[in-house]
Amino acid sequence: MTNPLLTIVIANYNYGRFLDEAIQSVIAQDMGDNVELIICDAASTDNSVEIIRKYAGNLPPNTARSEWDNAQSQGSQFSTHSPKLISWWCSEKDGGQSAAFNKGFSHAKGEWLTWLNADDLLLPRTIKAFAMLVARKPNAEWVTGNKLGFDSETGKITSVNWGPHWQPPFLNGKRAFSAVFGPTTFFKKSLYERIGPIDESLHYAMDSAYWAKLTMAGIRQTRLWHICWAFRVHNESKTAGEQSTDTTQKRKAETARWRSQIGYLFPVSVTNMWWLMWASWRVMDASWLVRAIQKVRFIGKNIDQIMEFSHG
Repeated sequence: MTNPLLTIVIANYNYGRFLDEAIQSVIAQDMGDNVELIICDAASTDNSVEIIRKYAGNLPPNTARSEWDNAQSQGSQFSTHSPKLISWWCSEKDGGQSAAFNKGFSHAKGEWLTWLNADDLLLPRTIKAFAMLVARKPNAEWVTGNKLGFDSETGKITSVNWGPHWQPPFLNGKRAFSAVFGPTTFFKKSLYERIGPIDESLHYAMDSAYWAKLTMAGIRQTRLWHICWAFRVHNESKTAGEQSTDTTQKRKAETARWRSQIGYLFPVSVTNMWWLMWASWRVMDASWLVRAIQKVRFIGKNIDQIMEFSHG
């Protein structure tokens, strides 16, 4: 099996205390040359750049790894022991998380793209599970998986989200629920180029808006039966921290705006026929049952128990 090259983009700003573990969670995938990591740092003032340099080796910022290695191979500075995982990085002011992702994707060499928040973790064997799936389904363009959440202080797993096992055609379009949980998703670079970049005016709902855009374009999800992403709940989290009351309102406002702009409609209500069809499908495909089983399996465990590197 020939694994496709996957580009993972991490957008970071002053999350140095988490960034090392995020990078380690990518390294632990043990996929060698089949993964490249791009880190877009927004001019952090903490130890973020120090951590990036630890993994980038002698690669300067704003420089492509391939070009640098080629130049260095012709001089005495070249080192065959220089880390290769990070293929491009920067530390400069940007327009926010959405702009950072678009910047990272513009430097991607991978056939497939995804992102990882700097305060979150990629769970073990995720990329291997993804690669096996696309080998079986070569026509896939958009692969979506599942997630769990954990408390940053205690390390305890507090939530599990498990999506449908299949996404039937009748649940595509403007009345379809996309069921994508943050960065638990992989999409082809050719699809990103065709559909267009992430909306940089969105800072809290950029992910939901993009998944809705793909759904409305008729792109069908290929579901990955794997928990891919660990969402870290902490006080400075944009969506789950102390400022969550304020950001919830901002996210609602952004959601209302982008839904209106692209015409995406999906009220979660028993009066919505499409939601009832969605709920019925989740029962028929047994994905709600599996979600209940996964909750029993994971909730209350420590994140250390499932990660393949020392957490802390």
